[in-house]
Amino acid sequence: MLHIRRPLSQTVATLLCLQAVLLLLRARPALALEDIIVSYAGPTVTFLPAEVARQRGFLREQNLDMKLLLTRSEADRAALVSGSVDYTLRAGSTFVSAARGLPVKIVFLGTMRPFWGLVVRPEMKSVSELKGKSVGVPGLLGAQQISAKFILKHYGLDPDKDVIYRVVDSGTRIAAILSGSLDSSMMDYGEAFRAKKAGLKFLVNAADLHGLLAGGLAANLKKLKEQPDQVRRVLKAMVQALKYIQENPEGTQQVMMNWLKLDHEMAADIYQMARNNFTKDGMVDESMLDDLVKTMLAEAGIKNATPSQLVDFTLLKQSLK
Repeated sequence: MLHIRRPLSQTVATLLCLQAVLLLLRARPALALEDIIVSYAGPTVTFLPAEVARQRGFLREQNLDMKLLLTRSEADRAALVSGSVDYTLRAGSTFVSAARGLPVKIVFLGTMRPFWGLVVRPEMKSVSELKGKSVGVPGLLGAQQISAKFILKHYGLDPDKDVIYRVVDSGTRIAAILSGSLDSSMMDYGEAFRAKKAGLKFLVNAADLHGLLAGGLAANLKKLKEQPDQVRRVLKAMVQALKYIQENPEGTQQVMMNWLKLDHEMAADIYQMARNNFTKDGMVDESMLDDLVKTMLAEAGIKNATPSQLVDFTLLKQSLK
């Protein structure tokens, strides 16, 4: 066998180079993650793609660190327009903002159907019994109030006259109904399942009645113009999260258990109920988008708005490539 021996000087030089590289790597500070502030209505299945992107490291891979900020619909609109937050996960209220001419656009849609329903006191047997009573929602003209109006109208009530809407924060609605200070409330699946365990009744699953574009990602026009690279990186992480939700049930359920404080049984049940409510890649077919937007905005008293005024998928399409 032929042995080729390197000159000692060459070996020493190679080792010294390797040592120098290692020293440089150790001495070099870690690349700081870029903070982004994202507003939302609280931990719910509707906003699950964002939390999957965070817990599973998809945002970190894009050198981003997402800080979630809990807001109400009214404050959320002002914060997004002013740039006080970088993005919002609230698609429903952003549609209303954009339709009213505010400088914001939806750039990603994570959902096609709502992830919530109507929860009532255990003695109530029908939606019609809510006439003259209160319905809790997280914000006025937000997606859950729009959904509540669909449900009430479907069961023969006048959604603008027959009930009293009360803004009640997530996490306090179960106690409010149990105490008698609230008659019913819209609740996301996680809270609704906890309400069932507390003895309340999950009367209507909104996804059985209508489509709704509730969870997504929106930014103001200045952000889209001045920081398109950051927007694309956020979108890449969100698309990865949607794929993960479809392909990794166990991993997704673990994220749900951590974030929504669910046990394994509840997480599995909610996952099965919610899985097909998500979009595949953040986009919605134009005809479906047009129909849903018109119906949603009609509930908010807005007419003649077109999808191009509200949605811009340009950067999402670039990210998908």
